[in-house]
Amino acid sequence: MNAYWLMEYVKILIGYFFFMFVWPSVVFRNYLKGKTKTYRFSFCVTAQIIIVNTVVLILGLFGILYTGLIAVLFYGIFLWTFLRMCLDCAWLKADREGKQQHFRLWVQDLRKDFTVRGGEYILLSVVMIFGMLYFSHGAFQVHSYSIYDVYQHHGWVNALVEGRIYPGGIYPEAMHCFIYCLHALFGIRIYSLMLYLQCIHLMLFFLSAYILFREVFHWCYSPIFVICLYMTINITGGHSMYRLPLTLPMEFGLHTQFLCAAYFVRYMKREGHIDRKEKSSKFCWDENLLILVLALAASIASHYFTTIMAFLLCASFAVFYIRKILRVEYFVPLLVSVICGCMIAVAPMVGAFISGIPFEGSIRWALSEMESSNAGWISSENISGDIEAPRGPLELTREDMEVVEKLPQIGQYILTGIIRTEYFIKVMYQDGYQGMHKPERGRRIFWITVFMIAFCIINRVKDFIWLKKIGREYPPIILASFLSVFACVSSLKPELGFPTIIPEHRFCAEGFLMTFAIMMMPADILFSVAEHFRKGYFLQTLSYLFSIGIYGLMHFQDNFHGYLSCSLNRYDAAVEVTESIINEYPEGTYTVISPHEEAHQLALYGEHEEIPVFLEKCTGRDYLLTTEYVFLYVEKKPIEYHQVYFYSGPSWLGKSGNMQIRSTEISEEAAKENLENYADSAWEPYAKGRTAMESKLYWWCQDFAQKHPSELKTYYEDDNFICYFFRQDTDDPYNLAGGL
Repeated sequence: MNAYWLMEYVKILIGYFFFMFVWPSVVFRNYLKGKTKTYRFSFCVTAQIIIVNTVVLILGLFGILYTGLIAVLFYGIFLWTFLRMCLDCAWLKADREGKQQHFRLWVQDLRKDFTVRGGEYILLSVVMIFGMLYFSHGAFQVHSYSIYDVYQHHGWVNALVEGRIYPGGIYPEAMHCFIYCLHALFGIRIYSLMLYLQCIHLMLFFLSAYILFREVFHWCYSPIFVICLYMTINITGGHSMYRLPLTLPMEFGLHTQFLCAAYFVRYMKREGHIDRKEKSSKFCWDENLLILVLALAASIASHYFTTIMAFLLCASFAVFYIRKILRVEYFVPLLVSVICGCMIAVAPMVGAFISGIPFEGSIRWALSEMESSNAGWISSENISGDIEAPRGPLELTREDMEVVEKLPQIGQYILTGIIRTEYFIKVMYQDGYQGMHKPERGRRIFWITVFMIAFCIINRVKDFIWLKKIGREYPPIILASFLSVFACVSSLKPELGFPTIIPEHRFCAEGFLMTFAIMMMPADILFSVAEHFRKGYFLQTLSYLFSIGIYGLMHFQDNFHGYLSCSLNRYDAAVEVTESIINEYPEGTYTVISPHEEAHQLALYGEHEEIPVFLEKCTGRDYLLTTEYVFLYVEKKPIEYHQVYFYSGPSWLGKSGNMQIRSTEISEEAAKENLENYADSAWEPYAKGRTAMESKLYWWCQDFAQKHPSELKTYYEDDNFICYFFRQDTDDPYNLAGGL
């Protein structure tokens, strides 16, 4: 089956590349003609998400969402545009001299670009390939979803295949729509897409961060240093890593925050007006605003947390461009762009709300969480001045108050501010920098941050010849890093009373990138200064050695990252057997009796019955399953539900974790237990009652085999898992009741 999963991965990779890059490059070729590679990339990875999201949801609102119609629309538009492009090429053939000149110019530009930045492209490609191997490795080792949330979103994609949008209520559906279109256009299994898509798509996260850091750093290799450090260093607890390869809505839209910030900076750096068709506007309209609009819309359409992250990043830069932003010629275009981005993303949601679809529960939960945390922030202030009231982390102690009260009023204000600042820095240092990282590493990062703040202040005051341009964009990254640490502290330490902006495990991936960017700032300064003395291949070679040094240092100092982990819910054999049944048996001819993990995987192909439901119905008088084949999944060693399982692999890619799967044994004694003892929630039978549940199913199968000799057969068996099946006459199916 490994060859099967590899082929599925390759199909997704090809389909993804075509749909995300080739399709928009051909359809919008006239607009993208003459644009830089960075601009083309940014346009494709934002515009395509918006197009797919809008088309699918609008068709769903009108009740005409069909897989065939989606294929006709997207293939038709592509083929029509491609045909017109071929006709243009035929016209160019008639003008042989013009064609040859055009080709020579294209080759000349390509050669010049590769000569200047070829080394950068090669190193970036190597780092990206390393990242894809690392993040994809676990999905090839365990062919099951890492957390249960993925199953829910799989079900929502299945609903799109059935023509239903927002099945659980109004919720950002950009990821679901994109997966649905890949399924409609290329026939790829949705289970395979949910398993592997994000392993490929997350490269946009790093490439978009690279684009942002190119606007920040002076030395062109410095952004690669940051990504290289992020992909090799062992991050405490793995909080920054474990969600990235999961096909979830927020992770799908993470790249948009960096593109929002990058093109906001590009727009702010521009001076003067743009003349279009011999007309000059008093406002500064720029093509960078288009990417800003698309990136903002894509973030909203993907997940509300990505929009919050984009706002925090853009706000970090906006603080240092505030004087320029407040100028009317810049403020109006920015305001119009933000409004347009919001309207584009929200329009389908508004249409759904008007049609009577309610909001999905998690949105209400997020709003209530933010309201409760902000209420805690307000209540932590000792407004009444009552000494006995609980004090917040920044409140003065009695000893402090005794000193402060001896000063005049103005002195009290000043000293109170100093003391609170000191307490705040201590909290951020101990619970933030040392809390997010190992204590020693956190201490080092903190002092590097202090050093870079001092450098930026001195560099702004003093007029250094070489350094003036180097650290111009450092302060926003330092501020963004500080905000990420603050978000971590406020989330992990609610008792401190700080307002929770965003949960720590949601924002830490971006926060670690910002922090590691600060760690690479000294290297950026050194390489940038050295560029004035030594140019050419020497510094490029030194940059390669520096990247190798990062990898070697992390690897040999025991700071190398370990393989990621997953929440293991079933044996890999259950996944393999399910795929085999789908491939081997005709659609709609079988029913699978198993835990609920197989439900969404089978939804479009066969019937599914959960084991607790099956066992309960078997106690009745009559129970019929009308499909021709019935498969029963039994764990001979019931797995410990939601256990943390670490992947393993080659040492050059990561450090292997514990591969031991914790399990129990089925028994006749366990089969006699009452499952009603584990009926408090939908999880109980699979968690605490799993041994009893699997034991009951196993002995039901033995009882069925005695009643119907030679009918019950084994489809698959190993030491941990067995799959039974039997075939029946659909006109006269077996009565499965009375078996317990």
